[in-house]
Amino acid sequence: MTQESTTPPRSLGICVTTRESTRHVLGLAGAAARVGISTEIFLTGEGVHLVRDRRFQELIEAARVSVCDASFRSADLDGEDVIGLTDKDFVTQWRNAEMVEHCDRYLIV
Repeated sequence: MTQESTTPPRSLGICVTTRESTRHVLGLAGAAARVGISTEIFLTGEGVHLVRDRRFQELIEAARVSVCDASFRSADLDGEDVIGLTDKDFVTQWRNAEMVEHCDRYLIV
């Protein structure tokens, strides 16, 4: 019999793969921040378009955000400045794999 942990999660990883998920991701990240859960967000595929959403700055305030550089380039967003992100925030899928490995909980939206 497997025993489930009753220890609350301390970290949450969210992989965002769709454009339509901004409200949902903001809600999750905000709720996690309010209860002291550290949140990391990885934007990939269509999810990279969230950098254009007017609420993107709220996301950066609630979580550590990384963007898949390959997806960003293939979406023809390369060359656009993204306020709140630095060159170090544009990463490979390796960052997503690290997030899966070290976050207590991991979601894909």
